[in-house]
Amino acid sequence: MQTQLHCLCVLILYLTTGYGQEGRFSGPLKPMTFSIFEGQESSQIIFQFKANPPAVNFKLTGETDDIFQIQPDGLLYHNRALDRETRAVHQLQVAALDAHGATVEGPVPIIIEVKDINDNRPVFLQPKYEGSVRQNSRPGKPFMYVNATDLDDPSTPNGQLFYQIVIQLPKVNNVMYFQINNKTGAISLTREGSLELDPVKNPSYNLVVSVKDMGGQNENSFSVSTSVDIIVKENIWKAPEPLEIVENSTDPHPIKVTQVRWNELDAQYSLVEKEKLPRFPFSINQEGDIYVTQPLDREEKDSYTFYAVAKDEHGKPLALPLQIHVKVKDINDNPPTCPSSLTVFEVQENERIGSNIGTLTAHDMDEENSVNSILVYKIAEQTPRFPEEGLFLVQTYSGIFQLAKHSLRKQDTPKYHLVVNVSDKDFTTHCHVQINVIDINDQIPIFEKSDYGNLTLSEDTAVGSVILTIQATDADEPNTGSSKILYRITEGDSEGCLGIETDPQTNAGYVMVKKPLDFETAALHNIVLHAENPEPLVPGVKYNASSFATFTLTITDVNEAPQFTQHVFQAQVSEDVAIDTKVGNVTAKDPEGLDISYSLRGNKRSWLKIDPVTGEIFTMAPLDREAESLYRVQVVATEVAPD
Repeated sequence: MQTQLHCLCVLILYLTTGYGQEGRFSGPLKPMTFSIFEGQESSQIIFQFKANPPAVNFKLTGETDDIFQIQPDGLLYHNRALDRETRAVHQLQVAALDAHGATVEGPVPIIIEVKDINDNRPVFLQPKYEGSVRQNSRPGKPFMYVNATDLDDPSTPNGQLFYQIVIQLPKVNNVMYFQINNKTGAISLTREGSLELDPVKNPSYNLVVSVKDMGGQNENSFSVSTSVDIIVKENIWKAPEPLEIVENSTDPHPIKVTQVRWNELDAQYSLVEKEKLPRFPFSINQEGDIYVTQPLDREEKDSYTFYAVAKDEHGKPLALPLQIHVKVKDINDNPPTCPSSLTVFEVQENERIGSNIGTLTAHDMDEENSVNSILVYKIAEQTPRFPEEGLFLVQTYSGIFQLAKHSLRKQDTPKYHLVVNVSDKDFTTHCHVQINVIDINDQIPIFEKSDYGNLTLSEDTAVGSVILTIQATDADEPNTGSSKILYRITEGDSEGCLGIETDPQTNAGYVMVKKPLDFETAALHNIVLHAENPEPLVPGVKYNASSFATFTLTITDVNEAPQFTQHVFQAQVSEDVAIDTKVGNVTAKDPEGLDISYSLRGNKRSWLKIDPVTGEIFTMAPLDREAESLYRVQVVATEVAPD
């Protein structure tokens, strides 16, 4: 018998007071607060108060402004549109009177909050603005402001202003040099403006700035514009051209290498390192002259980047720091170095003449791609010289080794030792290379058995589990690419659920679960395994049936619980809806495709019922918001076992 599984979700039912549903509401006389949008049509009903005998009439007092009235039956209404800018809150009082006009209930406070609508346009404080900015000023730092106001409620989007630059004249290469803070109206330079503003090219700019209300995010926003004229002033605070200083100079230090100048005489100068260094070989005097204080070594550090800072007498920066870049110019003071004490290459014994054996890559600490670091390779000695000298050659500039003469035989000479001269224009270094002659790959891997039988796994078998060990052997030379075995699955695993890892010492293969198994996708897999070498087989030798094996994998089903399309279902309904009103619909699916039966749990007030087949939820009793305004029940989805 199959076990029934089920899952749960939560239904949340919001019960409203019904305000606005029929256009009027009634209730006992008590303190209340109402929110009404300004600008609504007149004769709008707000609420109907009820009072117990002997009350026969109602009286309205307070800030009525001849707008609010109440009828003898307790019906409170307003007779013309409200204006938040005139009065945002009306404080009223309502009392119930008997037939003689005496108060029998109340008076109680009634508050009318006038909600804002967007009925006012923003206004700039000035019809035109003028300002100035210095060339190379700091991007993002405001140099002027534009300001606008709006009479609408600033706590709502209606009164929230959004500034924007609409036009920049001139606009060079379609690049904006100015930017504005869309909330504060602060105008500053963009990064491009900080770099490109030049009073010689364009001494002034004109901006058209717009301001929108409603945060600029509504198509019904009001918008106005103003003109801004900006004068560009010159600033001589400019970074010098990149410097080149020759390493290991023997001239007396310090040596002046460049200078910076602020456009005021009393600036105080200093240098700031971009990165912390063991030694910082530069200084600056109070005239802005920059010096190198000691000889530089390109191999220790090939370039320096630091900043020149100008401050006022209070220590406040006058502008952005200037970046100084120094390149250390190379001299040939380093010999070539070998990649290791011994470089080892392998060559197959049947390799053809001209074949690439390997590359010797020596290094020179002098500047790359310069005459000081161009290396030349030459074979100086071959040991043994059997069967003759010159069996190998090396390309002069690339260091690529090739077989120069006839093929080699491992049984005659299993390895050769070469001395290679590596030279730059002033130095020569001897590097040692060993070339091992290796066996050719003329044997294929052979499985210990062709059929590994039947294997049964449940579909919830953990990913990473080893499910089978396989073994093949190779008669080529051990511990070479010719005898190493790699396994792969060629048939029966189209979803890629399985993988095979090889033990590099034993060539055993471990078949493991790489992705979750799925009974519903395929329950039976006829797996075909292939054993192969990473090295290509020699011509004339091919893989055959001995390099293939099979096994049959059967996946068993695991019964899985139904799943809801969402974990929480919500509905909102008025408390006065009729019985049998539909309030929502839940949906679940069973992974095995079984039918679902729905039921409710925690329906403590018996307000709801559910169709067990469709999942539709209906009211089955009157709802009461005062008893419970947020009603939660659990929906249970249970799979239905087939007959």
